[in-house]
Amino acid sequence: MVQRVHERHEMRRYPSLPVLGVALALSVPPMMWHAEAQPRPAVQDAPQAAFGGPFSLTDQNGMRRTEKDFRGKYMLVFFGYTYCPDVCPTTLAVEAEALGKLGARAARIVPIFITVDPKRDTAQKLKPYLASFGPGFVGLTGTDAEISQVAQAYRIYYRAHLDGRAANSANYSVDHTGNVYLMGPDGKFVAYYAPGILPDELTTDLMRKVPPG
Repeated sequence: MVQRVHERHEMRRYPSLPVLGVALALSVPPMMWHAEAQPRPAVQDAPQAAFGGPFSLTDQNGMRRTEKDFRGKYMLVFFGYTYCPDVCPTTLAVEAEALGKLGARAARIVPIFITVDPKRDTAQKLKPYLASFGPGFVGLTGTDAEISQVAQAYRIYYRAHLDGRAANSANYSVDHTGNVYLMGPDGKFVAYYAPGILPDELTTDLMRKVPPG
């Protein structure tokens, strides 16, 4: 069961995050995670689940990338947007902290951030944003149709809060699924991590699932 994120409420506290993640998290009102059903465990293993699939998107360097570019690596896939006030920077900071604790295993994992807000999240916007979390992050954007296709493949829900007044404004929020997906070197789904997972929880599970290089 995927979980959706709604902005502007209350969230779990994280003991230590990279500086940018902390700064962003402290600069906005608290928030909460809302789930479609009862709270789920932080880690969900479902080898038969049909999450993931082919995509063709543009990275933060303007290069066209497909899922085949990451074969042989584990992908840690998260959908969000750069204007997100708290959920996305917190999740990316958790990923960065977990990867920093993995040692040599981290070289086998590519953290991938796919925008659900292609209108604002151009390659030029993604590049400095992701660089703040670490050099290994790959940001992907595309047309509305391309983002919709990959979101469907990962069963991602997202909806921009655009009304008549905000249609031409840059000031709007986007509700979106908050899970992080671990995909194997063959591109197949391995597990997903629920919103609010702590860095140590993510580190521990990645140590179990990703063998040393």
